[in-house]
Amino acid sequence: MASRCRLPPLLGMLAAGFLLRNLPGDLLYALPDRWSVSLRLLALTVILLRAGMGLDLAALRRLQGVFLRLAFLPNLAEAVTVAGASYVLLGLPPLWGLLLGFVIAAVSPAVVVPSLLDLQLKGYGTAKGIPTMVLAAASFDDVISITGFGMCLSLIFAGQGDISLATSLMRAPMELLLGLGSGVVAGLLCTRLHPAPVWLRFILSLALGLGLVFTGWGLDMTGGGSLAAMTLGAVAARGWRQSPDPVAVAMGTLWTWAQPILFGLIGAAVVLAHIELAYVKSGLIILAIGLLVRLSVSYTAVCGAGFTRLERLFIALAWLPKATVQAAVGALALDLARLHQSGTQAEIYGLQVLTLAVLAIIGTAPIGALAMAWSGPRWLQQGQDHP
Repeated sequence: MASRCRLPPLLGMLAAGFLLRNLPGDLLYALPDRWSVSLRLLALTVILLRAGMGLDLAALRRLQGVFLRLAFLPNLAEAVTVAGASYVLLGLPPLWGLLLGFVIAAVSPAVVVPSLLDLQLKGYGTAKGIPTMVLAAASFDDVISITGFGMCLSLIFAGQGDISLATSLMRAPMELLLGLGSGVVAGLLCTRLHPAPVWLRFILSLALGLGLVFTGWGLDMTGGGSLAAMTLGAVAARGWRQSPDPVAVAMGTLWTWAQPILFGLIGAAVVLAHIELAYVKSGLIILAIGLLVRLSVSYTAVCGAGFTRLERLFIALAWLPKATVQAAVGALALDLARLHQSGTQAEIYGLQVLTLAVLAIIGTAPIGALAMAWSGPRWLQQGQDHP
């Protein structure tokens, strides 16, 4: 239906999952949370491998300074802005505000990656390496957000469980190094099979990618797992040296079956019952302020790299969608407050964090996907080999 209306198909999938979860009777009640997470990770692995196989490593090296600015600056700026706005509008203490900021600041690879891959396949922005730069920065962005979230959580619940501040402080470098290192090793292992049958290389790359992503999830290093899967795809594709790579084509075919699972389950993660109406108005204002700052910083971060004004604006819009991290960790602070019996006030703060996480998914995932689908063909230059 979304395709017939000339809308990105993922919007229809998000809407279907949302309706199935929130219509009377909760039609998805029989689906255990563990199954939902596993299916979501499976589909996410497929799109991350496909994205890695499509990375232009030469362009990434050329744009490495801009790539790092895009990965770090908008995320940190939005996190600090949301923390300040939530202190003023909701009365959240600084630590709780920063925790909320890092939850909200994470971009969603599940929304950004397929949207950019679709544009990349049509040649939009490829001459300047725009899809490659944004795809790679998305994994780093998530690592930063999850690390900041973990540090704030450690400080808030210090002495009330197994949460270690030292571990949280080490999380970012650990995730980046382990993600890149394990991805390179797995990718090199895949290249050892060349020239092996396509089906064998496909199965091995998918199995290793799933192993990396699920291991990252099990170790609370979801950002590192995603980075590892994308790195695996990039290293393997470079070693196979085929264009178009038949394994990447096979991953694309599998993605057509996997994407309804991913986006349907992301839509189903939005539970209206989790929204506390008393916080909606203030929450929307906080989100709007944070997004405006993120847009401005993203636009500024990619200046000086030879991009046109409209290309910089597209990159800023591509940096808006939120879904994956918010769905995964939005309720964690509230759950810990209840588990440790930290008091009514801590539970109120946790409920505010959860409410804004849900609002962020509802407000930015569909708008971000629409913005990329509309602006990409209009604002990005199309390569000469894609008439």
